[in-house]
Amino acid sequence: MDGDGDPESVGPPEEASPEEQPQEACAEEASAEEDQPEEEEAAAYLEELPEPLLLRVLAELPAAELVQACRLVCLRWKELVDGAPLWLLKCQQEGLVGEDGAEDERDHWQQFYFLSKRQRNLLRNPCGEEVLEGWCDIEHGGDGWRVEELPGDCGVEFTHDESVKKFFVSSFEWCRKAQVIDLLAEGYWEELLDTTQPAIVVKDWYSGRSDAGCVYELTVKLLSEHEDVLAEFSTGQVAVPQDADGGGWTEISHTFTDYGPGVRFVRFEHGGQDSVYWKGWFGARMTNSSVWVQP
Repeated sequence: MDGDGDPESVGPPEEASPEEQPQEACAEEASAEEDQPEEEEAAAYLEELPEPLLLRVLAELPAAELVQACRLVCLRWKELVDGAPLWLLKCQQEGLVGEDGAEDERDHWQQFYFLSKRQRNLLRNPCGEEVLEGWCDIEHGGDGWRVEELPGDCGVEFTHDESVKKFFVSSFEWCRKAQVIDLLAEGYWEELLDTTQPAIVVKDWYSGRSDAGCVYELTVKLLSEHEDVLAEFSTGQVAVPQDADGGGWTEISHTFTDYGPGVRFVRFEHGGQDSVYWKGWFGARMTNSSVWVQP
């Protein structure tokens, strides 16, 4: 067998003799000394750049590198990284705001940038594409929850978002399900949540059938680290009569603001049942639920 395929033929790397080691050390020191003037020259060049040009150079770097590394280079760079113009420029370059955005329109463009990059629906499986995956504290009243294809029997299409293809439907006794969102695990940080208190927007869509009435309810709670309730929104039990709005879909929306420090979790819970107590799945229908942290 060739030496390339025989593990025993591969020995440890040869160490330099005592005579060779000082020579290698000297060579490394000489190389480092040669590189040092180049680094100093590059640093001096950047230092001499006009501020608008330096901002454009910095704006090309990843946001994490700006905060974790560039900010520590010197006082001038720290002031640029902490200032609004750099983050407004990054927002404009990445299409988060228009080119006509002004520095004084927001208190902190850096926070706006990071919140915008994280902006997404924090609820998992909001339309039932994965059946009940991601939901907890599931209560199967009557015949329990079921996922159906839109429009469903005696229902209508969901015209507000073409990507929504399915919905959850409840039965003749109360069906409930929930999700608990860990905001720190989702990338938001304590200082942001306690000081800036960005808006937390919750939405849900519900519908009934044209041949049976139903009842729907949504409750959302903002919880502390120890799951104390710091703010709450509830629709109460909403009666949906037969043929209400032609069996169309109704949106429920609420925005939490100025909720105070300490929020760490969002608990989203909704449910429903029919009001005729028919066996099967004639209860409230739900889809396209969402929780967003807004910049």
